Amino acid sequence: MIKQQLLFKFNSFSANEVLTAWENADKSKDVILLESAHSDWSIEVDGIQNISHQMFEHFLSKMDVFDNGVQLYCKEVYENSNFKIEHFIVSLQWISLHENSITLGYWGDYVNVELRSIIECDNGLWKQKDIYYQ
Repeated sequence: MIKQQLLFKFNSFSANEVLTAWENADKSKDVILLESAHSDWSIEVDGIQNISHQMFEHFLSKMDVFDNGVQLYCKEVYENSNFKIEHFIVSLQWISLHENSITLGYWGDYVNVELRSIIECDNGLWKQKDIYYQ
């Protein structure tokens, strides 16, 4: 039996790919689906009526930075735990938009865990404010 090497998913979202997925998405629905033509991801977005498309596009251009923050958080929690790495590998599944904040929702790839990352807009700049397990 070949043992699979499990790794945290850093640098999963290139700005060009994410912005292209946004450009190609059907924005007439309540829940917008972003899908990558080249990578293995799809993300549901809800609440687009709460912020401008320009603000959301600015966030999307930086999404890899925020996702890397989540992956680093999971790696650090794993390194300080007694659990196997499978408990800490997560993938972004949904984005919920609010007036001045964005919630990123993650699900575990191997274990049934949920994680949230809260991003807030402060003077026009998106900043990661909190990361926590549900």
